[in-house]
Amino acid sequence: MRLQQVLSNLLSNAVKFTKRGEVRLRVARDGDDIYFKAIDSGIGLTPEQITRLFQPFEQADSSTTREYGGSGLGLSISQNLARMMGGEIMVDSALALS
Repeated sequence: MRLQQVLSNLLSNAVKFTKRGEVRLRVARDGDDIYFKAIDSGIGLTPEQITRLFQPFEQADSSTTREYGGSGLGLSISQNLARMMGGEIMVDSALALS
């Protein structure tokens, strides 16, 4: 149930920030480890925005809150749930060119 909650949050964020293009979920297994990877063609993030991404009540910047809504709690909760299950959430992103 918690894994579903984490994946649902990651994928809904990917959809929210992807106006055009695609959102994909990849699942891979390496021995006992299972990897889930949400991939999107959304707006992207700067390295500085990534450092704030999992902080409660934070979003990439104030314009993100105005344009896309949300409280900024979902990723913080998802990160905590992933850690409780022995996992980790990692981010690899580049700001999309306008």
